[in-house]
Amino acid sequence: MSKQIKNPGIPVLTVIVLLIVFGAFFLFTLFNATPTETEAGTLSNEQLEERAAELLANADPARGEALLTTYSCVACHRTGAENGVAPSFVGIAERAAEERPPLSAAAYIYQSIIDPAAYHVEGYAASMPYNFGERISDEELGDIIGYLLTPDAH
Repeated sequence: MSKQIKNPGIPVLTVIVLLIVFGAFFLFTLFNATPTETEAGTLSNEQLEERAAELLANADPARGEALLTTYSCVACHRTGAENGVAPSFVGIAERAAEERPPLSAAAYIYQSIIDPAAYHVEGYAASMPYNFGERISDEELGDIIGYLLTPDAH
């Protein structure tokens, strides 16, 4: 008695097509979110500084490093940095401190995450998602900024 194996071709093909469609929709939504007026876009430099300080008060930089993978930041700022997609995280604290005087590195990084349209780094495409302000909690945001300010940021 031999058992005949049914051709799994159509169900497998259906699953693959659905994964591709949903994956494409997810990526399209992630990278084409319409910029809206964000909290950071309405804050003065002093308010940006205060907000960044509040977020850093209880920050856990070790957790921030892991969150860079969770939110796919590493796709552009590590891997993509080699191809000019986004600035590398290596040396970000020093560069951020000089990028937009009089903003501190913490305030600049905060504004860059929450309102990526506020300032565009020359030589890179404006490709950062605009919805991180809605997706990342304050605690996570503080952790991420805290990590990026460490000499270990990469």
